[in-house]
Amino acid sequence: MNRLIKKIFQVVALITVMGATTNILHAQEEDTVQNVIDDIQIDIKSATVDVKNNRATIELYLISYQRNAREFKLNTFATQVVDAKRQMYMYTSMQMGKVLVKLVDRQNYLNYFMEDGVPVPLKITVDNWPKTAKPSKLKLVFEDSTEQGKFIEKAVNL
Repeated sequence: MNRLIKKIFQVVALITVMGATTNILHAQEEDTVQNVIDDIQIDIKSATVDVKNNRATIELYLISYQRNAREFKLNTFATQVVDAKRQMYMYTSMQMGKVLVKLVDRQNYLNYFMEDGVPVPLKITVDNWPKTAKPSKLKLVFEDSTEQGKFIEKAVNL
């Protein structure tokens, strides 16, 4: 019986140490990533220009690190692509997961329900892109998860 209790304590101690180590490593990973804001990590997949069709395409992954699922509310009119000359361009379409918003729909917000730790693709296209321009930044504007009505602006270097 004493051996069983001793083994149980050893297993509990090991699990506790492993959990503490995992939390420390997770915190270090977040600190080294520059594109983390409001517990959302922004990873750049690609930023391409199709010269033939005059279209720029920006592809990102957004990952929520909150403890629970959360609603993500992106301001579509304030979110813009910036070129090397600091010229701003409105999107033609943006798609987050299966949610598609087109500029012609005049929809102010893109709402998406994010699960904790699950990468969600965000694709933004801009038609009539100048042939000589290169996308350099993406200005994302989204609602703060802790204060309704407060928006966060994040410039992501491409």
